[in-house]
Amino acid sequence: MNRLRSQSRQSEGAVIVLLVIMLPVLLIMAAYAINIAYVEAVTADSQVVTDAAVCAAGRMYVQTGDKAAALAAAQDAAARNPVAGQVVPISMGDLEFGISVRESLEESYSFEPLTNENQLGNAVRLTTLSLANAPNAVFSPLFPTLGTNIEIRPRRVAVSTQSTMDVALVIDRSGSMAYASDETPDPYVNPAAAPPEWTYGAPVPPNSRWLDLVASVNAFSGFLEDSPQSEKLCLTTYADSGTRNCDLTHTYSYISDQLDGISYQFDGGGTSVGYGLESGLAALTDATHARPYAVRTMVLMSDGHHNTGRSPESMTYALKGSGVTLFTITFSDDADQWRMASLANECGGEHFHASDATQLQNAFEQIAKKLPSLMTQ
Repeated sequence: MNRLRSQSRQSEGAVIVLLVIMLPVLLIMAAYAINIAYVEAVTADSQVVTDAAVCAAGRMYVQTGDKAAALAAAQDAAARNPVAGQVVPISMGDLEFGISVRESLEESYSFEPLTNENQLGNAVRLTTLSLANAPNAVFSPLFPTLGTNIEIRPRRVAVSTQSTMDVALVIDRSGSMAYASDETPDPYVNPAAAPPEWTYGAPVPPNSRWLDLVASVNAFSGFLEDSPQSEKLCLTTYADSGTRNCDLTHTYSYISDQLDGISYQFDGGGTSVGYGLESGLAALTDATHARPYAVRTMVLMSDGHHNTGRSPESMTYALKGSGVTLFTITFSDDADQWRMASLANECGGEHFHASDATQLQNAFEQIAKKLPSLMTQ
């Protein structure tokens, strides 16, 4: 019996000795496991911050062309998204400004830095060099490894690209567009600026909503022409029915020519927003001119209320099914702002309202600046 007790005490002693030996090993292994998980979490969060920062920088750069403003936007995004309680440092040396293009849907975008400092690009690449090369560690593991803190310096890369776009302009040419923006259209009273004996089919009167629109569309085309992207434009106008006036083209003067032709012979008519959307979608998806890899965008403008033909709501399913983002503009306080805003919201876009020519041009400019950006790396 005493022998058994002695053997038991010896076994207990051996277990205690083994525990004393193994406990530090277990603690070290646990520390390693925690550190590995922490490093992975910091690296993943750093990528998220890099993505957010480059999106902010890319948006600001394309809208303003100001590299300093792009840097400030990136730094602000990083400051609002700290990693493990620390802000990821971003300096001008972390940003590259360039051109991103692709040739087909099957290919990814390729980024090339600008070689001319005065050139405007369509993309920004952010590499966290300030983080990777920081003189003092921004992140360290939670537990020392063999008495030494290993510094975590994730080098993350992301590219934000203003995408290649095909854009359809869907423009109201109904009878009310012959009136000034501050006039109330009346079928029995000619526009105030119309010459004596004026009738529909003659040149549109001066000071009309239509001529304000033509000026705004020309400014919109000019803004896109000066941008680094490769947008194609097409034009559809609508009154009682929709008309495809110009197929998708890089030559924006064709759009202007068509608008001038309508100005010289302004026929007027009702307001069929649905038929306008239908014609615009047909132009935007015409395989002869449309690019299969381009982002599809439609800008719909109306100065009144839909009053004939198919309803505009009947087109939203087809627009969404074709991947079209719809922006809408109402011009004059006679317009159906609620309905146009609802259409834009349904199709992932935004609505703008203008009461006069200046506000109308600003609306087109804001849409040009908001055309889609993509994360391409």
